[in-house]
Amino acid sequence: MTLRILDEPKIDAHVHVLDPVRFPYGADTHYRPAGQEIATADQLFQVMKTYGVQHALIVGPNSGYELDNRCMLDALARSGGRCKGIAVVANDIGGADLEALKAAGVIGVAWNATRHGVPFYADASGLLARLAALDMFIQVQVEHDQLAE
Repeated sequence: MTLRILDEPKIDAHVHVLDPVRFPYGADTHYRPAGQEIATADQLFQVMKTYGVQHALIVGPNSGYELDNRCMLDALARSGGRCKGIAVVANDIGGADLEALKAAGVIGVAWNATRHGVPFYADASGLLARLAALDMFIQVQVEHDQLAE
């Protein structure tokens, strides 16, 4: 029996949820996604159902929300355990705040050197230690030769 693509198990390994109606963008955000860039949690769950996606990793976007993870956390809470999250956090976030994120389904944090530059993360050894202690990881976004830095 040959499986059709819609019947094969799937995981979406990087998806954003943007819902500026329920979770307005910050006043000082550098970019405000609009139009076809917006995807609410309900829309994500419908796409997952339609295409047979069992699980997804919801990555908190820098665009629109910066350090505000409420939209992503809401989607995790509503996912019925099918989704995990990547939060955007300050380098000096405390251990208790990271523990709360982990309890909500967050498994790592995003570093966006394309937005902040590599020097922004130069003093993040404490954050790396706190993440390691919680068995969490960083997801690194770079461009060009930034990874070499």
